[in-house]
Amino acid sequence: MERSFPLFRLPENAIAQVLQNMNSNKLFLISLASSKSKNLVTSLGIRACDVEIRISREISFSVRIGVFLLNLILKANLNDQNAALPADITLPVDAFLSLERKRIQPSIPFNFGDWMNHIRTVFCYTNPQSLGFYQDCERFEVQSLKNTIGNVDVLYVASEVTNVYSKEVLKVFNASNKLFLERNPFDEACEIQQFFVQNYKRIGFRDAYSLDDMLLVNSEKAKFTHPTSPNQFNQFLKHWIRGSNPRLQNMFSLIDNTNSVSREVLLKGIQYVDVAKEVRQEIYQKHSINSVHMVQIRRLFFYRSFFMPLCRICFPCIFLFYYFSFPTNKLFSSFSLLICLFLISQMHNSFIRVRNEA
Repeated sequence: MERSFPLFRLPENAIAQVLQNMNSNKLFLISLASSKSKNLVTSLGIRACDVEIRISREISFSVRIGVFLLNLILKANLNDQNAALPADITLPVDAFLSLERKRIQPSIPFNFGDWMNHIRTVFCYTNPQSLGFYQDCERFEVQSLKNTIGNVDVLYVASEVTNVYSKEVLKVFNASNKLFLERNPFDEACEIQQFFVQNYKRIGFRDAYSLDDMLLVNSEKAKFTHPTSPNQFNQFLKHWIRGSNPRLQNMFSLIDNTNSVSREVLLKGIQYVDVAKEVRQEIYQKHSINSVHMVQIRRLFFYRSFFMPLCRICFPCIFLFYYFSFPTNKLFSSFSLLICLFLISQMHNSFIRVRNEA
């Protein structure tokens, strides 16, 4: 039989000292005991750095607090016979705290919104949350979720989600800063392109895409994980040199390497020069790179400052842009594009990543 300790009979300053030495999972359990315990835990000022809500057959919260992770799974109407029925998120629901392996019930019954607000309050989280939709999420009504959650920072839609439900999610949660879409739920190219042209901070896409799709990207960062052809990447690079995708700071793309892609293929028709050894060595040390060949490309751009993007390509490769700003009085400036070629053998795909840092 476990011994109990009368924690709340201690003076408040002593209670605070004890609580400060507990991990986030223990603190969360204590915060559910009473209004007093909730206020005591909140007064510690422990701040979550990220709160992710995952919608699948059930709803779960992943709360990151420094190096600690709190994983809370809501349990209600999830038995097999009710799995196909619409879930009512306004009803009270118990929860399971994964790390503690405990099913927990607060002193006052909580529904989904109550659990969410309790987490945000106790761990001082005021930013929009991350939201992901996964297999079997269709039992939750999208508009009801939006009414409770509000706007989100990150929206993720997995490939297992049906087309109809994915479209509804994209329509209702239409104000996210970052969008990650595993599969294209639309029939017409113009429909998915409506999302490429939006000014997200970051967009990720795992389905097939065209050169037009790449050129329409208006996000600061983009990630394409479906392999593209060397020719398509070459065409994109030429358009970039001419000034396309002005907001793009970072791009990751896969290149189909089934025919052994070479530098000559990727840079066909593009003028470039070798980079000085001293510059290469500095980059090698900064990014822990070995045996890299690097070339420089000029890009004309209409702007008040001079920028130098740094770019790396490996075979299989990582492709990076870095922007460095230098004051200048010239109205027309040139962009420098540094391309490093990492020669790595025995892999099927080339990885291209473009990164621009202002």
